[in-house]
Amino acid sequence: MTRKNKPKFDAKAEEYSNKAKALGHPARILILLSLQANNHQTCKALVAQLPFTQSTVSQHLYALVSAGFLESKGFKTSTIFSLKTGAIQEFQLLSQEVFGTRKQDRQLSMF
Repeated sequence: MTRKNKPKFDAKAEEYSNKAKALGHPARILILLSLQANNHQTCKALVAQLPFTQSTVSQHLYALVSAGFLESKGFKTSTIFSLKTGAIQEFQLLSQEVFGTRKQDRQLSMF
């Protein structure tokens, strides 16, 4: 039985895939929206606002930090999470690069 070679993907496509995967859970979108409304929050503060347990929020925060959407900074005995400046805009630009679309290239179409 022969193994197929692992396909080599474009670096931009892989980066986009990893970031999209991080945004692929609705709880993570809620966390981003919460931080957008009130940046610089602890996990405990986020748990108080969201319908999830502390461990669930922690896992989602880790995924968002790993994907580059959030920054974390230790403060006393807590960690403060904040939106990484420009991360959402960078993701939008990356999407345009991967799919080859720019605002001026798009047109309205019925088809």
